[in-house]
Amino acid sequence: MDNSLIDQIRAANDIVDVVQSYIPLKHVGSNWRGVCPFHNDTRPSLYVSQPKQIFKCFACGKAGNVFSFVQEYEKLSFIETVKKLAGRAGISIPAESHTKVVSTKRQQLMEVYRFAAEFFGKNLFEHADNALEYLSKRKFSHQTAKDLGLGYALSSNKALLNHLMKQGFGVSLLKESGLFGEYSGALIDLFRDRLIFPIHNNTGDVIAFGGRIIEPKENTGKYINSPGTELYTKGKELYGLFKTKYNISKADLSIVCEGYFDFLRLYESGFTNSVASLGTALTEDQVYLLNRFSPNTVLLYDGDPAGIKAAVRAGLVCLSRGMKVRIALLPEDEDPDSYILHRGAEALREIVDQASELISFMAESPLLEVSEKERIDQILDALRQLHDPIQRELFIKEVSEQFGISQNALLSGLNRGRSRYQEETQSVETGGTISQDSQEKMVLQLALKDKESYNLLAHELSADYFNNRLYKRIFEFLQKRLQAQAGFDPAALLDNTENTDIRDSLAELLFEDLQQVKLDQLIKDLKLRKLKRDIDDLDKAINSDPANLELLKEKEKLFRQYRNTTKRVVNKVLF
Repeated sequence: MDNSLIDQIRAANDIVDVVQSYIPLKHVGSNWRGVCPFHNDTRPSLYVSQPKQIFKCFACGKAGNVFSFVQEYEKLSFIETVKKLAGRAGISIPAESHTKVVSTKRQQLMEVYRFAAEFFGKNLFEHADNALEYLSKRKFSHQTAKDLGLGYALSSNKALLNHLMKQGFGVSLLKESGLFGEYSGALIDLFRDRLIFPIHNNTGDVIAFGGRIIEPKENTGKYINSPGTELYTKGKELYGLFKTKYNISKADLSIVCEGYFDFLRLYESGFTNSVASLGTALTEDQVYLLNRFSPNTVLLYDGDPAGIKAAVRAGLVCLSRGMKVRIALLPEDEDPDSYILHRGAEALREIVDQASELISFMAESPLLEVSEKERIDQILDALRQLHDPIQRELFIKEVSEQFGISQNALLSGLNRGRSRYQEETQSVETGGTISQDSQEKMVLQLALKDKESYNLLAHELSADYFNNRLYKRIFEFLQKRLQAQAGFDPAALLDNTENTDIRDSLAELLFEDLQQVKLDQLIKDLKLRKLKRDIDDLDKAINSDPANLELLKEKEKLFRQYRNTTKRVVNKVLF
């Protein structure tokens, strides 16, 4: 693909607008800031520079330009990312510019699931009167089924298999898709005669399915879900998030329920900032995903003892990631689906609005089947995993007020057992990649200001002047990349950079602004340093071979260069 076309596409996609389409950002000074989506970020660590069109996380070190962000977030190839952003900007890519890309296994599986979802969706409205009748009995509209991509798996053993093979997918790929089982050496459909719930990742791609039987059958489980695949890991996705993430950001609040039908009912009833945990206990990965869009959540689980226990357990996971979590308590015999059907959406909204703060709930609720000390220990265990010391202290104060225990006693309990988390905390907080030789770092930063500065660096220095291996590699990278680049666009340096260490470090160099520092003086300092190093190396060689006149002449030459550079007399015995 032509570089000028790539430049046009990059320029047409402002990095702040693009990043904000994935995560919320807030304007802070001259930059924008948000929760980093590339690690378990408990406080906003991702910064986006609009003038420079780059981003940088100062916790995990991930960095790049608009292409890098989308490529990392959506797990795309560089060419796929360029095409996606071209479509976003309304830029057509000429046929001759299309680049043939060998699909990865992941991309091939994505296509399998896309075709499977379309097949199931078509079946629901063309061949599944029983499934549509079942949805109607449960008072779900056809429109909701369409909006959320519900489908139906035919009762045939090979309906999906035959359909996908007609689309050209090979047996070996289909075996790895998780959509089929094996019986007597032959593939058969995993989902048969079931209502299908497509499971999307948060960017909207179908990556798995859940299936529910419509009529009870002997020795048949009510639900089955896709097994783990390259696309899908149980406990890492949230059902419905692809539909509700923008409303979660807008409301600055998420509502978490447990099952498919609870989510369908909430979504259909106007709670469009809801997600479901796919019937599993809420995991750290799911909380991390949720926290991208809002740090505030209400847990709306079943009202029975098992539901309350699950809600508290989920709340503690949220608390350990610094989220503000509340628990909405339903009557014992109700779940969100049944409660809305029996009492209406407004009645449920009141329960959500009146939801109790987690710590308050754990202090006051008579429904918890553990002692007060056990409740406090559970909270402290969650707080030990919280990296932000200010948040931790605020939560300790709240625990003290709610349980009537002194803060000193709580802090003493908190500090017991902290050592097992210290290593993890330090690794998260130290983050970045550039921390060593400040002179070399500043030289590279100043050289990236404009073309003239870079030309000065390239003319005066070579890679040998850098001691730091990373900076030496960055200098060599710049030599190759800038020679091939027509203009001087720092953000373009980060395009399709395979070495992520170089890309992330370059972005950090570009992010910082140096005032009151002169590039020519820094270049002079590096030259002097290299001359000293070369003289020291010659001294060692001369000590090994004192009769070698060539070495002595070379040392004299280096001293002459040193004197010319410093413009002062060096009073040192040469021999």
